[in-house]
Amino acid sequence: MTLIYFLIILAVIIFIHELGHMLAAKLFGCYVTEFALGFGPTILKKQGKETVYSLRAVPLGGFTGMVEKENTPTKFDENGNPIEFLTVPKERTLYGIDTWKRIIIFLAGPFMNLLLACVVFIMVFQINGYIVESPKPIIATVTENSPAQAAGMLAGDEIVKVTLKNGDSIQPETFQDVVTKISNYNDEITFTVNRNGQNIDIRVTPKYDEELKRSIIGITSIDPEIRELNFLSAIPVGIQYAFMAIEMTFTAIVGLFTGSTGLDSLGGTISMYKYTEEAASYGFVSLLSLVGSLSISVGIMNLIPISIFDGGRVVQAIVEKIIGHRLSEKAETFLTIAGLAVVVLLFLFVTYQDIIKLF
Repeated sequence: MTLIYFLIILAVIIFIHELGHMLAAKLFGCYVTEFALGFGPTILKKQGKETVYSLRAVPLGGFTGMVEKENTPTKFDENGNPIEFLTVPKERTLYGIDTWKRIIIFLAGPFMNLLLACVVFIMVFQINGYIVESPKPIIATVTENSPAQAAGMLAGDEIVKVTLKNGDSIQPETFQDVVTKISNYNDEITFTVNRNGQNIDIRVTPKYDEELKRSIIGITSIDPEIRELNFLSAIPVGIQYAFMAIEMTFTAIVGLFTGSTGLDSLGGTISMYKYTEEAASYGFVSLLSLVGSLSISVGIMNLIPISIFDGGRVVQAIVEKIIGHRLSEKAETFLTIAGLAVVVLLFLFVTYQDIIKLF
């Protein structure tokens, strides 16, 4: 059953992402040739008024085919030469519409992923009927032989400020704010704590916990409060939780490029499968939560400015607007190959990490 759950979760996330691209494209009159779930050979297809809706054999992706120029080849001979063309008015092509419309089309996919996460987390809290409120940033216990104990943290200390080595800092309102700030950070952190009415700076270097898959320093919070929720009150709570998860994911991805997040924290398809198996063991609500979390990851990952991601296409659109013309075919091909190479290398690396974690 885990495999079925895994494929359904992937299909839902990918479908929502591509649906965002397609709806935005059709909103602006852009001609959509195909809306596909999956890659490879076509299993099922249905011809709409203009668009072919298809299900393909490899359920690890999808695409929204949009016409980029007025005369687009649709059939080729045995030598690869075009023999049939689809002729579309320029104003209905991807590069015939305004740049801002093109950018919205590119961003619509990630936006739909984030919207899906909000809806899913609202449902989670509506089903559960309660929320465990994150307690104030007060230390309840300090773990023996932990970085926090070695640095001199004590039970009862109230964390009033967290400052990273690069100077980035927060004044946490809850203990969860502290966890969010340090969970993907492996360098030295300065904690300003209030102890008996005096503020003290304590420097701590977290360690990465393989089981929890995040950085820890060895402190626990005071007991949380449990607040009951009804159908309506669960809505803002679900949205707030989604935005907190978005912030954590964004911080983690930025940390990969700045070096504050270790590459060993990355996970690939195998990790996703393991998360699905674990979530399924806890029931439907856990699977729903996983859908929300993975949808956020997919949405934010697609904002990375690499040519084959939506973020890269947004950057390209902005550059083309500045220079006043579309990039040459040679330049586009180079960017696509370079982006694909980066993604393939990343895929191989995270797969290797997944295999290492298995053993």
